[in-house]
Amino acid sequence: MAYSTALSQGISILLYIHSLAEEDCFNFLSTKVISEQLNIPVPTTVKVIRNLNNAKLTIAKEGAKGGILLARPLSEMTLLDVFLAVEPGKALFKLHTDVALQGEQVDEVKQKIVASLQTAELAMQRSLKEVRLTDLLD
Repeated sequence: MAYSTALSQGISILLYIHSLAEEDCFNFLSTKVISEQLNIPVPTTVKVIRNLNNAKLTIAKEGAKGGILLARPLSEMTLLDVFLAVEPGKALFKLHTDVALQGEQVDEVKQKIVASLQTAELAMQRSLKEVRLTDLLD
């Protein structure tokens, strides 16, 4: 199973912004600098940061002295927060239910597949929710 790289990119961006804020090196960090330092293409960086902004994990400021800041401390962000930010509204599992087969047995199998995948998704969400971004730095 493969997800987009947006989750790891979002985590990297947030950790990078945090590390520079800890060093007190900057006010707002430009998207271009983030892109260059993390080796993420600029369009991808813009998209990920837009999603982080929409989820209120980062704050963007326009203009010459603009850029990105964390909206709240890293200790208040979980991996689930980042996942939900960078994969907004996407189902974790895409289901193939458009089959020509009909009948009660087919419907039962479909329901079992859906239930199993929902259970797996909830387990993943619980696991991601337990990890704060600061845990990644310890």
